[in-house]
Amino acid sequence: MSTKERLHQLVEQLPENAEEEAERRILELLDDMTPEDVAWLESDLSDLGDLEPYDWGPGGPPAGNPVRYVPGIGLVVEELGDNPPA
Repeated sequence: MSTKERLHQLVEQLPENAEEEAERRILELLDDMTPEDVAWLESDLSDLGDLEPYDWGPGGPPAGNPVRYVPGIGLVVEELGDNPPA
């Protein structure tokens, strides 16, 4: 199921008293989006090798442990032990 299909499914499950709030929040998201955001969201992310690396800015990547996404769980913080990930 695509994200868009899942969003439609979630909207259908909203109680009537939450519909206006959901609409307001979605419109806020749309107002904040740049054309680049829209292009990224609509892109095929199955081949990320063609994309430029993320520009973290002059400070570089933030300090801390890396995270990974686990379906059904969410973000999981990786532990850095004797063998940090490459």
